[in-house]
Amino acid sequence: MNTLKTVTRCAPLFGLVAMALSGCWSESGGPAGPEDTLCDKMAECGELSEGVTADRCAANARLVHDQAGKELEVCKPVFEQLKSLMVCAAQQEGCESAVGVESAALPAEHPCFGENESYKQALQEVVATSKDPEAGVLCAFHYDRAMGLATTPASGQACTASADCPDVECPDPALGRRGYCQFGKCKTAIDLCGVSAPAEPTGDGSPPM
Repeated sequence: MNTLKTVTRCAPLFGLVAMALSGCWSESGGPAGPEDTLCDKMAECGELSEGVTADRCAANARLVHDQAGKELEVCKPVFEQLKSLMVCAAQQEGCESAVGVESAALPAEHPCFGENESYKQALQEVVATSKDPEAGVLCAFHYDRAMGLATTPASGQACTASADCPDVECPDPALGRRGYCQFGKCKTAIDLCGVSAPAEPTGDGSPPM
């Protein structure tokens, strides 16, 4: 948890997502790609927030993946291999997938064994490159949080840039985020945290009911 708090407080992900979400994300897209496969599966399994279509999710994810690779160069191999693994799982497995952002111990006969091994190797290489034993975990965390932005709507006040949006504080400090503007609207606590903003203390100092 300390690691997550440190990442949340200090990680460059905040900068990259704010840039990616500023202004307008185009949904025109291009040919179907890995993000389309991944988001179609998430829609099928009910993993997209209300108001987010598979097409919107895929458009968001393409920009998040592109920007993440530029802003977090050290994590790019992890992002690419994890995306490949998740797409394999979307194609080969049901909604109760055996793979995720944490590397799994898959048997050799598993259809995603090769992708899983490549992902584990990428995690090891980023640790060797950065000389930080937690670097692989942090890269996976960045990917997970970025995909969280791609799969949630923006239902708050009108905006033209992320600077127009208030910061969001989630009950779990690891999920707190700076303000984000997406498709002309700000992300809210409900959008990003899945719950309302934390309740204010009562006037007499007692905790809220």
